Amino acid sequence: MSDQLPASAALLSELDFEAVWVETPEALATACAELEGADWLALDTEFIRESTFFPIPALVQLMAARDGQLPGEDGTTPRIFLIDPTVVPASDALKRLLGAEGPLKLLHACGEDMEVFLRWAGVAPTPLIDTQIAEGLTGGEASMGYQRLVERVAGVTVPKEETRSNWLKRPLTQSQCDYAALDVLFLPQVWTEQRAALQKLERMAWLEEDCSAPGSSGGSTPDPEYWKRHRSLWKLSPRGLASWQALCEWREVQIRKRDVPRSRLLADPQLFGICERLPVNRFEMAKVEGMRPPQIKREGDTVLAILKDVAMIDDSQLPRVPPSPLAPEWKNRMKRLKREVNAVAEAQGVKPEILGRRRDMEALVIADHDGEALPLPSGWRGALLADRLAKALAE
Repeated sequence: MSDQLPASAALLSELDFEAVWVETPEALATACAELEGADWLALDTEFIRESTFFPIPALVQLMAARDGQLPGEDGTTPRIFLIDPTVVPASDALKRLLGAEGPLKLLHACGEDMEVFLRWAGVAPTPLIDTQIAEGLTGGEASMGYQRLVERVAGVTVPKEETRSNWLKRPLTQSQCDYAALDVLFLPQVWTEQRAALQKLERMAWLEEDCSAPGSSGGSTPDPEYWKRHRSLWKLSPRGLASWQALCEWREVQIRKRDVPRSRLLADPQLFGICERLPVNRFEMAKVEGMRPPQIKREGDTVLAILKDVAMIDDSQLPRVPPSPLAPEWKNRMKRLKREVNAVAEAQGVKPEILGRRRDMEALVIADHDGEALPLPSGWRGALLADRLAKALAE
């Protein structure tokens, strides 16, 4: 595999690395033997999930690094292994490297990568550092992309032309291989800088906490909280809200069983429209905006059966509809919560969204409105914010 990079990418022609293609068990065993003595493993994946719920693993990238020594500093050419998961099963040696007994793993924005590793190798990489999370805790931009982070740390513009390319097509192009290799090449340099900053700020414990549980199910377990994410639940009636919860729970099971995206089964706007109208037959369901005849034929009877069950629930057992975000009481609560989050964020030198997402603050407002226990933050965020948020809502 040539180490010549696309000429259009600024500064990349000066980089030196070797991309090693791995498509046999023997080649994987050789790669694992070389990776065995690493202090850190830089990881990334490429996958396709356009027509499926679960990602289809298409490529796994691994590179070894030494603590205190950036790739290439010892005069050797960094070797980046490009493993083809479509033909090579994960070996026991690789699973050990990815597991707790292996070296520290470095990834950037690792959420979907974890799903890929779990589906291919049956192992979620641990211990790990997510450099996107680390960047936010240093005071940098929240949710910064890999390209911008590399530009900030290394002064190199990583090309992104292959981001949406077909990663399952074989053979991969040279441009695809270069792109994939570059997605791990700079992780050790990025982490070296971030670690120094976090140690100076005494925030390594924060990072370890945030990186300790990136998601162990790989999306295989239905999300019981998905129904709460919709921003317009306040528009539904109590029975409509109960229907929305029931239909979302049904869909969460079905999309995993059938391995299709939520929108392929029934999209959120379609489900929401059903919960607004609460149809009792297929004719009424056909009046819901966006509903297509094939969907009604395929899913209509099941949806109507779920709605019929919800219709039998006594009014006293229906959920309370959350307050409108346009109502003064909602706005006042959110304003007080944002005030506290912004004050702590300014004092700590981090972006407010690192401390509290809007979704989390909305959950607090809804719980306060319903007289339920407040879902206050825990861990290091709780130490900084929990008392202040509870006091703000009690005002």
